[in-house]
Amino acid sequence: MNITNINAEYADANEMRSGFVAVVGKPNVGKSTLVNTIVGQKVAIISSKPQTTRHRILGVKNGPGYQIVFVDTPGIHKASHQLDKYMEKTYRSEIKDADFIIFMIDATHDLREEDKIALKILFGYKNSPNVPIFLAMNKIDKTDPKDLERRYEVLESMGNFQKGFKISALTGKGVNELVNFVAQALPPGPPYFPIGQVTDQNPGVQASEIVREKVLLKTRQEVPHCVFVHTEEFREGSTPDTLYIREIIYVERKSQKGIIIGKDGKKLKQIGTLAREELEVISGKKVYLDLWVKVKEDWRERKDLLRSWGYEV
Repeated sequence: MNITNINAEYADANEMRSGFVAVVGKPNVGKSTLVNTIVGQKVAIISSKPQTTRHRILGVKNGPGYQIVFVDTPGIHKASHQLDKYMEKTYRSEIKDADFIIFMIDATHDLREEDKIALKILFGYKNSPNVPIFLAMNKIDKTDPKDLERRYEVLESMGNFQKGFKISALTGKGVNELVNFVAQALPPGPPYFPIGQVTDQNPGVQASEIVREKVLLKTRQEVPHCVFVHTEEFREGSTPDTLYIREIIYVERKSQKGIIIGKDGKKLKQIGTLAREELEVISGKKVYLDLWVKVKEDWRERKDLLRSWGYEV
């Protein structure tokens, strides 16, 4: 594995450096958790359900003389419908345009078919052989050290990684080493975002994603993948210290609507309570959250709906 310190000539702390880093890998490998840990606050929702991230999400890390824009991408997987195709288009675009790439893999098990597909896409579609790719073996806090070393050696032989890191995105172990290395490797350039800004998400998008996260938390089987949440209204409430937010939870089947609402509306109330509490922490205001559940049959295959909701299909 090549441990070359890329762009070492730009390591002068007095010179501003900046760049984009795409975080890629199969679904549910910990990409969103890593970005949240690096930024120091939640910018991407997390869930144990695969394919949680659908859009690319930016997390901005500012440090002495540098700004790193981490791009949390949808998990690399085989496309089966129009939404999947949009997600595939998104991660391929981010791989192509990034200054650096972090390929994340789950260290708790041997390579699986999804990992091999992700590796093939990664090394087949990056825009230049000169784009550095860093390996990040995640979940080392849950991995036997002997298994970790064996899996690390296998990966070394499978890709031209510039450097490898063994990390725990959840606990933060090894993450500072990764960030510091990337910061030193950045090309010179001004910051892309104002210092202090940590994401490009607007409040409405952030609110809908938080509601979707709570739906993922409270539902099982096929329901999480069939849910889209759209912010219909986001405004100041009756007083300046309040917010009124109306969210529509779309599903594909009437049966799914019933699952989300639950008996006597109990599950929808639980989802709303969890989302409202988090939104109040983020906004610092009292939040009135109005949730509705509607059916849009086969919305993941409908280009008209996907486009109206911001997906470029």
